Amino acid sequence: MRLQQIEIVGFKSFAKKSALSFNTPVTAVVGPNGSGKSNVVEAFRFVLGEQSMKSMRGKSGADLIFRGGVGSPKLSRASVAVTFDNSDKVFQFQTGETKSPVLFDTVTFSRELFADGTSKYLVNGTEVRLKQMVELLSSVNIGASGHHIISQGEADGILRANAKDRREILEDSLGLKIYHYRIKESESKLEKTQTTLKEIQLLRRELAPHITFLKKQVEKIEKGQAIRSELQSMLTRFLSTEKAHLTSEENRIKEATSLIEQKKKDLEQELKGLVGTGDANGSNILEQIENHRNSVIELQEKRRAFEQKISRLEGMIEAHRVMSQRHPPAGGAGGASISFAPTEYNQLLSDIEFFVVSIKNAASLEAVQNALQKLAPLIEGLKARQPQPADKTNTSSSIGDIKDTVLELESLQKNLAPLVAKEQETQRQISQLEKEREQVLMTSASSTESKYRITSEIKQCESELQILYVTKSAFAERKERFDQEIKEAGFLFGPSFLHTLNTSNSEEGIDMHDLQRSIDRLKIRLEEHSGIGNEVVDEYKSTVERDAFLTKELVDIESSAKNLESLIVDLKKVLDERFTKGVEKINERFGDFFKTMFGGGNAFLSITLEKKRKKKLSEEEMIEEEVYPEEGGDQIFERGIDVHVSLPEKKVKELTMLSGGERSLVSIALLFAITQVNPPPFLVLDETDAALDEANSRRYGDMVERLS
Repeated sequence: MRLQQIEIVGFKSFAKKSALSFNTPVTAVVGPNGSGKSNVVEAFRFVLGEQSMKSMRGKSGADLIFRGGVGSPKLSRASVAVTFDNSDKVFQFQTGETKSPVLFDTVTFSRELFADGTSKYLVNGTEVRLKQMVELLSSVNIGASGHHIISQGEADGILRANAKDRREILEDSLGLKIYHYRIKESESKLEKTQTTLKEIQLLRRELAPHITFLKKQVEKIEKGQAIRSELQSMLTRFLSTEKAHLTSEENRIKEATSLIEQKKKDLEQELKGLVGTGDANGSNILEQIENHRNSVIELQEKRRAFEQKISRLEGMIEAHRVMSQRHPPAGGAGGASISFAPTEYNQLLSDIEFFVVSIKNAASLEAVQNALQKLAPLIEGLKARQPQPADKTNTSSSIGDIKDTVLELESLQKNLAPLVAKEQETQRQISQLEKEREQVLMTSASSTESKYRITSEIKQCESELQILYVTKSAFAERKERFDQEIKEAGFLFGPSFLHTLNTSNSEEGIDMHDLQRSIDRLKIRLEEHSGIGNEVVDEYKSTVERDAFLTKELVDIESSAKNLESLIVDLKKVLDERFTKGVEKINERFGDFFKTMFGGGNAFLSITLEKKRKKKLSEEEMIEEEVYPEEGGDQIFERGIDVHVSLPEKKVKELTMLSGGERSLVSIALLFAITQVNPPPFLVLDETDAALDEANSRRYGDMVERLS
């Protein structure tokens, strides 16, 4: 037993809540005409999801709601609930290839209809979609309309129906309607998938030129970034090395300027000292020398006077020698006199003559002084002689003259020695003064040379300072360019570059000019790649990511479309196989019931493919109509069901040739055969025996009892 109860509220003629329980195999609902018996049948159709208002004798949903009557107001909603026994868990949800049983012992299907025409479906009080309810009902081989609900006057409806409608009734009875829903749903999904696929392909076609443009821009940016990176590296090398060079150059200029200025200051001080010295030409010493030379001249004049005296003495000595040869000297008798031996006297004259000649011929005062010193003993010897009286002879005068000469020589010795000493001292002083003057002259020459040298060195220092000033000016310009480079680099690469520059070491041995030229070239190239914002990179990345996402979606959708196409093919294949096998099973039962009803004969069903002209049908319509396009032709095929009967005592070619009773018997036999293949939980027969005579009504009742 499956059907337990139906509860009707506000549906058509049921203003109040009415519940019909089904506790026996066969339940009859009886009543006079217009009592609402057919409304019970339509309530079954309604709750099981019937969408055609015409089949329920209405034009709109509002026609199914109680309109009011005597003592009963108009209602705004209608509700029908039907309850089934599910103790064996026959009701199942199907998800894909898996089935999940409903775990309740009873299952109640409800449908509520509102005045605006909207409906709500519930299973055990939980709202569900119509599709889900249809799936549950298909698991027990029932639907909104078909073989298990025969309305009044529609006993031979299956025969009056066309081939396509018969096919639908059989598919509904065989539980194949769910495949049509799935095929339709899959086709709808496939259509949406193909629409989405076209939209994605269109989007990708629209994105392609934009991506190409952005890619070129990004490549330009990436090239600019590579140039920027190379420029940053070169600038780091150049500026760190330049910084070290500038620091070294600045220190060198400061040290060189300080040294040269100090040297110039020292030279100026030294020059000032040289200019402040005294007699540079030795004029004072020269004057002293002149004075001493004048003294020497005076001494020489005195010396010449001495020479004259010596000449005179020489003449006297010569005269005495001549006289002594004629008259040898002897002691005088007339008084005291000096007595000499003849040889002694001559020797004395020779010695005196020799020393006088020596004095006369002396080359220097020292020689005169030596001669005088040697003459002194002779004079001392003459002094030692005691005077003796002698005779006055002719020699007395000569001896007196010799005496005078000796005395004069003695006087000369006394006077000449200081003179010689003074002359010698004067000559020594002259010599000393000449040396001093020579030293002064040499010092003066050295001083002049030093002045020229110092002046030259001062000028050289000034020239070097001037060069340093020019160098310092060039250094200032170089430093200004360096500072400008630092500012530009900081603006170009940010504060991190300055930190990197401060921590970088200078490089030795690099060509700064070549490096500067390379940097200038890179700056020009970077200018060519500038003007493109980083937002282009972000836009390119997002666009590429979107394109990649669309590509992935395209692959997924294409895969989904292929899966849907494969699923549709599989569903159609399963539908064809099950439909063909179901028709074979129905034919077996149909023949048995037909023979029972007619006492013989034969009846069977056949599957037909009707040719129709190709119309512009959507895929959904083609699935709904079960039409198949013929390859390479302008015709389509529509599958249907034909009924073939052969009465035992009557030759009939067409169903239209049957009488009304025969048509009812054939229809009842076919419906009963259908119910035997896949038995539904209930079967509603609304006055299906109305066209039968008494004998056939008995046969009909026997089959109903048999089926119960």
